[in-house]
Amino acid sequence: MIMENITVIIERNNDGSYTAVPQHKHKIGFIGMGKTVEEAMDDLKNSYAEAKEMLPSLPEMEFAYKFDTASFLQYISGRLNLADLQTITGVNRHQLSHYATGKSRPSSRTVRRIQEGITRFSEELHRVCLV
Repeated sequence: MIMENITVIIERNNDGSYTAVPQHKHKIGFIGMGKTVEEAMDDLKNSYAEAKEMLPSLPEMEFAYKFDTASFLQYISGRLNLADLQTITGVNRHQLSHYATGKSRPSSRTVRRIQEGITRFSEELHRVCLV
């Protein structure tokens, strides 16, 4: 069976909840919602399973996630703290906190700095080999 790669946009809503919206062309809709990014991701998977029951011809899907800045910071906060992210990105941890809570929005330049820092860190980790 062919696996279809689907991009899912995860965004923080004005009420502080999160929505996961798959970007696909199929005739059935499904989304995920939750109080956390993880809940929205889990709800999306459940919604997809329900959609697949209603429309068996729906292909198997693998989800690739794209985050707005607030959603990413909430998602990663269970793995790295803001001081770690400050070191990785060069963006002040207090400013990162404002972005994570929705108190302010980063400029496109700051989003680029965060993305570049996370990418560098990811590449460093990818080169690690434990013996």
